[in-house]
Order: sequence, then structure tokens, then C-alpha cells
Amino acid sequence: MTDSSSPVGAFVLLIVVFAAYFLPTFISAKRNHPNGTGIFLLNFFLGWTFIGWLAALIWSVSAFNKPVVATFKNETASDLRYSQLQALAALKEKGILTEAEFEAEKAKLLQS
Repeated sequence: MTDSSSPVGAFVLLIVVFAAYFLPTFISAKRNHPNGTGIFLLNFFLGWTFIGWLAALIWSVSAFNKPVVATFKNETASDLRYSQLQALAALKEKGILTEAEFEAEKAKLLQS
């Protein structure tokens, strides 16, 4: 009688099963998913059920919105006046303001 199982084969099988079981966790870690901890916990506790493992896998590959960092340009008073003058000129070109109205508004802007 010969024993066909080897410890090396068992170890390789254990590594493959471990990698397959925690695949959703590895994917979320690689993608820096913001819910990586939740994915790991779902995978760890419910991964033994196929539905739990599948839910963790779908969650790990799902799209997530990265926070948008708003950058504001510090406008000086002269920049603000310039942009307001441009807006007034555009209104005049469209015919919304008359020449007299444009000159009056421009004088107000330049005085302040």
C-alpha cells in the first residue's frame, strides 16, 4: 500500500484555497477601496457561503467615487473687477445692455 498524498501537494492546495477564499479582500486592497475593512469582514465571516463570497467580490470590484478636492482661485479685487467688466461687455454685445447702461455700470465698478 502506498500513500499517494504528499505534504507538499497539500500545502500547495492550502495556499490556492486561501488565495481563492480571500480574493475579494486582495482585490479591494489592491484598488485601495474605501470600504476595504467591510469587504474583509464580509469575506472573512460569510465567505464560506458562496453568496457571501460573491457579494464581497462584487463589492470589491464595484466603482467608487474618489472625493473631489475643490480648489479655489484666490481672486484679488482687480481680478474680480476685470471679470465683472467682461460680464458687462458680454451683456452689451448681446444687446441686453445699452451703451449708456454699460457706461454707468462700468463707472460704478471702477469707483469701488
